[in-house]
Amino acid sequence: MPPADEEPQTDSADRPPSCGDIVGLLAEPARRSAFAALVLGARTVGSVSEQTGLTPKATAGALRRLVDGRIVAEDRATNTYALVDDAFRRAVQAEVRVAGRSGGDGAGAYFRRGRITAIPADAEVRARVLAVVVDTFFPGEVYPEARVNALCGEWFDDWVALRRALVDEGLLTRNQAGTAYERA
Repeated sequence: MPPADEEPQTDSADRPPSCGDIVGLLAEPARRSAFAALVLGARTVGSVSEQTGLTPKATAGALRRLVDGRIVAEDRATNTYALVDDAFRRAVQAEVRVAGRSGGDGAGAYFRRGRITAIPADAEVRARVLAVVVDTFFPGEVYPEARVNALCGEWFDDWVALRRALVDEGLLTRNQAGTAYERA
């Protein structure tokens, strides 16, 4: 068992919402209205409430869910809200990687709610699943083992097996001491 300071953080705040998450967020009328008001330039609970006709309490609740869903950002210092500009683009990119451009490539069956359910045994499908994960790592950046563990833990409960698979497949390289990793 690795030391406690190396255990991954499974907070998904760094990952974009999935396409399904976004659709789910915007399926509720109050959240959709609040989002539309932000698109049209509203920035505060009051201005969103005014544009949508929602009560301030309903507006605050809708905005909180949009923030929690990672498609809206809150600036607590100024009590303002703004759209997360790249949330949709990143969700679509992830969806294309998982489902493939032409009706699916088998990798999508191994993802649920933005996490891996299992590491596929089939080499081709495993390569596609791991290709999604390796996009978490920026080329040229060296990651300490604790950070690699945390990032892998965001994707899969058995973060050690996932880290090992990334190294075994040649997607991450490990330094001689085994303390740092880099995207291959």
